Amino acid sequence: MALPLKTLFNKRQMAMTRAKLRAWWEGEAFDEAAVEAALTAANDGAPAGADDALFDLPPYTPPPRLAALNVLWGAGRVRPGDDLADALEPARIGAPEDGVVAVLGAGMAGPVQAFAGAFPGKLEAFEWREETVDALRQGVAAAGLSERVSVTRVDLEAHVWAANHFDGLWSTDDFAYCSYPPHLAQQIMKCLKPGACAVLESYTGLPSPEFNTAFASAFAEPQIRAHGDLLQVLKDVGLVVEADEDITDDFLSYARQSFLQLADKLGEAAKLDVAAARELAWEAEAWRTRLKLLAQRRLERRRIIVRKPVETQPAAEANANAPEASI
Repeated sequence: MALPLKTLFNKRQMAMTRAKLRAWWEGEAFDEAAVEAALTAANDGAPAGADDALFDLPPYTPPPRLAALNVLWGAGRVRPGDDLADALEPARIGAPEDGVVAVLGAGMAGPVQAFAGAFPGKLEAFEWREETVDALRQGVAAAGLSERVSVTRVDLEAHVWAANHFDGLWSTDDFAYCSYPPHLAQQIMKCLKPGACAVLESYTGLPSPEFNTAFASAFAEPQIRAHGDLLQVLKDVGLVVEADEDITDDFLSYARQSFLQLADKLGEAAKLDVAAARELAWEAEAWRTRLKLLAQRRLERRRIIVRKPVETQPAAEANANAPEASI
């Protein structure tokens, strides 16, 4: 007989069932009272019938590629970075404390956690990498951020955001991997509230055959464009470019620091299985070429700050106040 829907969707009961199956698999005696006490403690004393958000997600083990990235760049990261640097982004965006900010292309939860630690409002994280969405959701839940951080899988080439919805936006690498940047730029223009700011971080550079090697470990084919071309795309949709910073040196510093620390992490890496160790070697080899191109400035890292303009006058009023043409 089919189980009642109430039982099927009771998250605590699902966790209890998993515990029973685990005990059966391990050949151990199942202690229901001990498991119930552990679940109650994990949920801060919530009653046994609570709809426990802790059990929204099944137990998660990162795939070999993400396990390797956690070793190379730090827990919850798919690229070089730093929590302190990421925590400065809310100040650059300047969203109100009770506002809503979009986070595009974080990869895993590290940057989102750093941002959320400096911003008390709500975040809507949009991720286009199929391989990292589960890891991002798991990291957000493990950090206790589920109530104010949502995670949505998107297609950069087709996703449509709600109009005038966000008080700010932070995008990392999205323009470096989308094949048609005008669509993404138009959606950023559309989804921001008038006067809201977006911080866009991206690679720029002239096409080079070495990009195939430098981005061999990337999650998508690189679509690197010239710096001026990217700026023009943003201006064409009506965004106002307020700042355009070369952050290549900072990015190189984060990457080199991670590689210097890699020797100290080899003990942790030794715990990786063969597949993860292979991924780590592949990632390091690709990044060796990418760092060379960055050091030679054949590839750059830019931080572009744009703002959606505020229309101070309706079009009819502006036309009425316009000076009359002389006859």
